Amino acid sequence: MACSFGITSAKPDTAVFVASKAAAAQCRVKLNKLEDFAFKFKPGQTQTTRFSEDEINSYLALDLSADYHPCLKSLVLSFEENKLNGIAAIDFDRLGMTATSLLPKLASFLFSGTRTIAASGQLICKNEKAHLKLEQALFDGGKLPKPLVEKIISAVGRKQHPPFDPLQPSQMPYEINKVEVHTGYIIVYQ
Repeated sequence: MACSFGITSAKPDTAVFVASKAAAAQCRVKLNKLEDFAFKFKPGQTQTTRFSEDEINSYLALDLSADYHPCLKSLVLSFEENKLNGIAAIDFDRLGMTATSLLPKLASFLFSGTRTIAASGQLICKNEKAHLKLEQALFDGGKLPKPLVEKIISAVGRKQHPPFDPLQPSQMPYEINKVEVHTGYIIVYQ
């Protein structure tokens, strides 16, 4: 079942996704293939692997969600040509609990409970690093200043294990050179 949603949706939290054990298992197989390739990598070798939205979202929901920091309740992705969309349910009561920087504390003061962020942007891959270039975002269906949404997204990423900032270039694992985003799927190049 494909999970499609548009950033212009008035109620971004209405994205419906039903996780599939079979799709999650297929994603695990493909991730193992990426890891094996990197482990056995020889100069000049290349490999491409295609991941569907269903595989990735099922893996996120069934395999990774138990490891999310408690501030991240759910994450669903969809892919359009050269565009990555995501809807995340964020518990602001958990986001600022141990934060030392001002913005997460301010966000937890201004916002409480579980709220929805729908974000859209380009996945930028360069020099074996990748990051999201945020183009637009909705907060519970309404607009917030883009810099504030970026700070919230970064704060949630830094709470994860291992911590990362999806908006800053990060080294891609497994000798990945680039990732192409297409409608309904991505292609990973090693």
